[in-house]
Amino acid sequence: MRTTCLTLLFFVIGIAVYSQHNILIKNVNVWDGTSDKLDKNLSVLIKDNLIIKVGKSISEPNGATVIDGAGKTLIPGLSDAHVHLSATMGNGETRNEAHWMYTSIRTAKAAENFLMLGFTTVRDLGGPVFGIKRAIDEGLTIGPRIYPSGAYISQTSGHGDMRSANEPSVQLSGGQMTTSDAALGWAFVVDGVPEVLKAARENLRKGATQLKVMAGGGIASDFDPIHSVQFTTEELEAAVQAAADWDTYVAVHIYEPKGAIRALNAGVKCLDHGHLLDEETVKLIKEKDAWLVPQAFWTETPASFWVPGEDTIPEALNKKIKPVLEGTDTVFKLAKKYGINVGFGSDAYGDLGYESYALTEFTTRAKWYSPLEILKQATSGNARLFSLSGKINPYTEGKLGVIKVGAYADLLIYDGNPLDDIEVVAHPEKTLKLIMKDGKIYKNEL
Repeated sequence: MRTTCLTLLFFVIGIAVYSQHNILIKNVNVWDGTSDKLDKNLSVLIKDNLIIKVGKSISEPNGATVIDGAGKTLIPGLSDAHVHLSATMGNGETRNEAHWMYTSIRTAKAAENFLMLGFTTVRDLGGPVFGIKRAIDEGLTIGPRIYPSGAYISQTSGHGDMRSANEPSVQLSGGQMTTSDAALGWAFVVDGVPEVLKAARENLRKGATQLKVMAGGGIASDFDPIHSVQFTTEELEAAVQAAADWDTYVAVHIYEPKGAIRALNAGVKCLDHGHLLDEETVKLIKEKDAWLVPQAFWTETPASFWVPGEDTIPEALNKKIKPVLEGTDTVFKLAKKYGINVGFGSDAYGDLGYESYALTEFTTRAKWYSPLEILKQATSGNARLFSLSGKINPYTEGKLGVIKVGAYADLLIYDGNPLDDIEVVAHPEKTLKLIMKDGKIYKNEL
């Protein structure tokens, strides 16, 4: 009797495990991430974390979970190629007041928020996220797949040098290449080829899938004008070489042409922002088969996005913001004219809840691109960008950004057709009915 009971128990457990690992979604209109139209009335079969069948009629495996898509639209999970998951507070509070564990918990919450908006993969371009990435990959907390860069690599006075006016230089005071920012994983402030190499290799040692280098002036930093060019050619080449030695690449923060051209000629593969680029520079991006990840939604954000709690932007800050916003239309037009590689990256950061700004990047890009073009940028296009991390790409078991056999089971089901109306993606609280990442369901309203 005991043997019979145990046999029955193991049989029941076996069915439970089998059903959890096999999911059939039927009666959905599928956009696969690369084609120009929906395929009507398909079924998708998932086993464990991969898609194993896509077709008109797929028989139901014994014990599989079956979900009726009711004729709604299934697309690949979205991705954002420019996030800062750890940047949920101001620089002063993060650097000087908040305990690192509190910052980590806020980071985990930001990651969860991104996932629940439909982003199943992100590229984090600066900040301490290695631990959160590991926790997500191990299932300890929920969030998107993360391609981490680690600490910003900045020159003294560069966009990643967040010291206050009275903080001394560690190098000039005779100390080591370690500051509170470096110790906590926010930024390496370095000068000269040896220090750039050390910072690059330290990030790679900790698990960076690409390097983030500050190559020009920024908005959120106090001491560097937007027009400033940062790092010499030799320093940029050193970062590129360190990355290439690990079979990966360098992405740079840059707005203006001179620094962008220097970076591209040094071997940089991705320019983030680029709002002040001219035609010559965009042609060079095309020639180098490099990438541009600009932001459109900034042109429609209130003052409180730039200065939390304020209705107006201080004049000193506005002098930095104004030319960037004015250049947005030009760079998007040039990017489309020359057909360069354009990634979807929002750079939406701020207090918790800021993540929803990433969705407005879809609607604001509609000034220059069709819904189909934008969706390709945010799915299969970004997947090509992420693949530049080469042999250290942490996610190679399946394909990203597509609904095809052998792809990761990262998928979304919308009530509505985002290929016709990009607003469908921008309002997930109303339209997003199912979120699956890595074969696991995180939202199901079907």
